[in-house]
Amino acid sequence: MAYIETADGVPLYYDERGEGETVVLVHGWSCDSEFWWQKNADALAADHHLVTYDLRGHGLSGKTDDGHSMSGYAADLEFLMEELDLSDVTLVGWSMGVPVILTYLEEVGDERVLALGLIDQTPKFFTDDEWEFGLMGEFSEEGMEGLADGIEADRAETAKPVIQAFFGEPRSDEELAEMYARTTLTPSSVAASLLRDFFPMDFREQLAELALPTLLCYGEQSVVFPGPLGEWMHEQIPDSELVLFDESGHSPFWEEPEKFNESLSGFVRGVAEREAVNAD
Repeated sequence: MAYIETADGVPLYYDERGEGETVVLVHGWSCDSEFWWQKNADALAADHHLVTYDLRGHGLSGKTDDGHSMSGYAADLEFLMEELDLSDVTLVGWSMGVPVILTYLEEVGDERVLALGLIDQTPKFFTDDEWEFGLMGEFSEEGMEGLADGIEADRAETAKPVIQAFFGEPRSDEELAEMYARTTLTPSSVAASLLRDFFPMDFREQLAELALPTLLCYGEQSVVFPGPLGEWMHEQIPDSELVLFDESGHSPFWEEPEKFNESLSGFVRGVAEREAVNAD
């Protein structure tokens, strides 16, 4: 197992393998890298220099009461890339990994970043009269507090339906129990505080300013973000490519892993080839 220790003494678990263009995968809320990327890591590392890691408070990384915000996670991401001397990175985020990446770009910059991959995420969670693509199609600050309170009071009762909603095809009781157990590696206090941090965020204005090639992966069966959100994102981000996954919900990398791996690998190769042509 490989670890690096942050300035405030938190060990971050990471895995680095393969050769080629560098891809960094950023997992979602209360998840971890080993379990959730298990259908992707080997295939991607066959052709790329792949780095996966556990956010602080998640998976095998250190548990702490501090730093659990998108700004804190963005700082940890920069620390990881600095320590591993990463450059020309394709940053790929799923779910909460997307606001981590967008916060990183806003607060740190894109000096190390060559391209982006954004997986089934909205730029704004709360719905209103002018915004329909919020969480579950309709979500409010009251809903956020109810969900966060539920995580703290009765985590299993609250979290298992959320995990089930990650998928277009329902998971079996055994698989759901395994997934829930993995998420409990993140303390309930951390899981709840994160919801209160990133749910109120609004990244819509930032999207049009993204100057990086961006792959958008959206599940057609997503109940987490129903409706044509992927198409809307594609319209907003200037240099973007949209891949829709007909049989997937919120987790296309899990439900259609071969298509996801091929789509991401092809995108990374295409960006590298374009850069090579521009360099000539």
